[in-house]
Amino acid sequence: MRRATQLVAVVAVMAVSLGLAAGGDQDRTLTGSYLWTDTGKSGDLKAVFTPTGEAKWDVSFYFTFDGQDRVWSGTAEGTLSDGALEGTVLNEKKDRTFSFKGSFTDGEFSGSHAESGRSTGSLKLKEPSRRAQSSR
Repeated sequence: MRRATQLVAVVAVMAVSLGLAAGGDQDRTLTGSYLWTDTGKSGDLKAVFTPTGEAKWDVSFYFTFDGQDRVWSGTAEGTLSDGALEGTVLNEKKDRTFSFKGSFTDGEFSGSHAESGRSTGSLKLKEPSRRAQSSR
């Protein structure tokens, strides 16, 4: 019985190690663009997704708006490959809440954002290829 317990412990440690080595718990950085419908303003967008559970993420959006760098953070649920993704983020002062939703098709996200249920614009994201990341 003792040997079986040790074997289970070794297998569990190996499984966790392999999962970490494969990048299962690492941040995922996607880049793309946003469009603010009311003003017609647009710009580059970076989103960093940190896994917090099965298909659950902490997310931070980095962008420049009216010449000021912004970081809006919150949570998201869904996939970062093919399928639905949605979430909620707060601005820096935490006095405005924005939701976003959309879906990934062939590794590209296309979605919309809204404040208090009122559509405010769109966003597009894509994860840079692993080859491009490793050559930097």
